[in-house]
Amino acid sequence: MRYYLYFLVVCLGIACSTEPTQTAATSTKPTVANSPNKIDKEKAVPRSASQTTRSLKQQQKCAIKGELLEGNELWLKDHGKMVCIIADSSTYDASLGMSHRILEIYNTFTCKVELKLTLPVNISPDFPYFLADINYNNESKIVAIKAAKTVYCLDLATQKMLPLLSPKFKTKREAADPSSGTIIRLELWEDFLVGYAQDQGTFVFDLSSAGGAKPVLPFAEYQLGDTRFNSLFLLPSGKDKYQAIFPTYDWEEENFAVNPVFKAPMTLETSVQKSALDNQYLVLRQKDQKRAILVDMKAKKNKAIPTEMINQPTKEILVWAKKNS
Repeated sequence: MRYYLYFLVVCLGIACSTEPTQTAATSTKPTVANSPNKIDKEKAVPRSASQTTRSLKQQQKCAIKGELLEGNELWLKDHGKMVCIIADSSTYDASLGMSHRILEIYNTFTCKVELKLTLPVNISPDFPYFLADINYNNESKIVAIKAAKTVYCLDLATQKMLPLLSPKFKTKREAADPSSGTIIRLELWEDFLVGYAQDQGTFVFDLSSAGGAKPVLPFAEYQLGDTRFNSLFLLPSGKDKYQAIFPTYDWEEENFAVNPVFKAPMTLETSVQKSALDNQYLVLRQKDQKRAILVDMKAKKNKAIPTEMINQPTKEILVWAKKNS
């Protein structure tokens, strides 16, 4: 009997120790995630900023196949795209080697190529195409491509090319040699393409037009020498407002600058006598207040004028400017 009681106690102990283990295992199941209320609530919640951030982080820099030159790769995270210009065996020239004229667009979520275009020969097979720099607007749907003397623009929304562009100038430019007119620099600034052509100066294209890009001629221009011009462009920026820019290129430093004249866009009178647009000093007027703004076309900047001169006639302001130059 004593042995029988001992055996019974041991069995009861084993049974008691086994039952909590099974209960614990059952309690670790994700019962909350299976709740119908939880699922319905998540479906009803709109996409949050944090979710958008996570989706952006899911993008990746895609491995580009082919030969790639420095500066010919552009990651547009706002659009989930990578754009590049490469060369491969399909554009290889037996005499001149690789020809960099294949335009590709990658989806940065899948790294699949969405578009592949082979551009025509850029004067010569060894003349590469280059992507324009983005200086200000990272949300533009336009990708600009610099050829030797022309510009291609690809609309990311439609993935179609806009009509071919050639720089336009206010006055006739003389060609010093065959390289004159070569586009040295091209940048996207707000809704405008701003560039510099060798021996011919700066140029601008407006990309905001629904029908495609169109050239913007300088509002005023001052000639410094046979092939040197300081060009002032008035560019629309918001309702009835303008920003003035003096694009410049420094050959020694290889530096291109857009050079906005105003701290912020201003309402301006744009009707100025033609004879007043080719001088060293240009007087602009604020549209509402008629206050004068003096621009030194030679120095490419505003010139401060005394408070008592701000509302004076243009002729008197120009006389003052020449005396105080």
